[in-house]
Amino acid sequence: MPFPQPSSQLRLILWFTAIGATLGAVYGRITTMGEGSPLFGFDGVPRGLLTGTVISLVLVSFETFVLAGPIGAPLRRAPFAVHVVAKSFVYLAVILFALDLGSWLFPAPLEHGIRGNDVLFSLAASLVFTFMYDMNTLLGQNVLLNFITGRYHRPRVETRVFLFIDMEGSTGFAERLGPLAFHRLLNRFVVDLTEAIVAERGEIHSYVGDELIATWKLEEGVAHAYCVAACFAAMGRLARLAQEYVGEFGSAANFRAGLHCGPVVTGEMGSVKKEIVFLGDTVNTTARIQEMCRQTGDRVLASADLIDRLELPPGVAKRSLGGLRLRGKENDVALYALTRTTAEVVQLATRAKRGR
Repeated sequence: MPFPQPSSQLRLILWFTAIGATLGAVYGRITTMGEGSPLFGFDGVPRGLLTGTVISLVLVSFETFVLAGPIGAPLRRAPFAVHVVAKSFVYLAVILFALDLGSWLFPAPLEHGIRGNDVLFSLAASLVFTFMYDMNTLLGQNVLLNFITGRYHRPRVETRVFLFIDMEGSTGFAERLGPLAFHRLLNRFVVDLTEAIVAERGEIHSYVGDELIATWKLEEGVAHAYCVAACFAAMGRLARLAQEYVGEFGSAANFRAGLHCGPVVTGEMGSVKKEIVFLGDTVNTTARIQEMCRQTGDRVLASADLIDRLELPPGVAKRSLGGLRLRGKENDVALYALTRTTAEVVQLATRAKRGR
């Protein structure tokens, strides 16, 4: 049985914690050398290692599990500058706690309380950290980290799951609302979908007009059927928020979705503006599966290549459509229509009426 791979969230936490611990150890050693410690020694290293680990572990966990959840939604929607400044106060409190813990466990001779230089260095390092973390969020999940580590500098073949989502009735919304209100609708739509998808370990690849593209590495996407669960979690979120959409935009929002898996080439592309892109027939086929929803009248279609690899989550049923000819494809592709079970639909409707 293969050893389970850590999630992308855990990998991110481990990366930033390792960096913070290293910076703390280096700073602690340099500080003690400036106070007369011999060149070759470990004075200051344990204290710096502890302080750096506590600061980075607490802050990145706070970013990942608190700010990325429902509690942090208002702050995520704030302007970037406000977002960074507000978090800096939280960072300062964590820094003071970690420095106090370090001075208590590893006291220095003639030291009285927390040193001012330690606070300034830790605050500066944390501001750099939060800027990098927020830039990573702005660019896309783990994109900055992948650029820094050069993971996709040389293209590589990966097997991935893709979810293509297209807003239903977007043309009518645009004509009725006008450009500014329609932009507000689209932004609300993708934010609500993103939160549901990320909760199921999905990576948001791109927003293209009224479309959203999410992806998983194959092993993670089929484990616990995260890819299917994400699609229906997003649909359920829109159902629960239907009255808010009606009140703000005059109508509830919904979408059509296509799911597929297969090999893609993943690599960096561009010079002035670099991106990490996915190329291959798998991406095109997923887009065509999503388009087929219009012809079949179903909201969610998935390829048999994907569905046959996983166990559907509770509350989701499949219906075989057989082999269908997708636009631009020479051979038929076996598809399933995915739907909520009757009991699940009733439960969602009840929640929506209660406004939950």
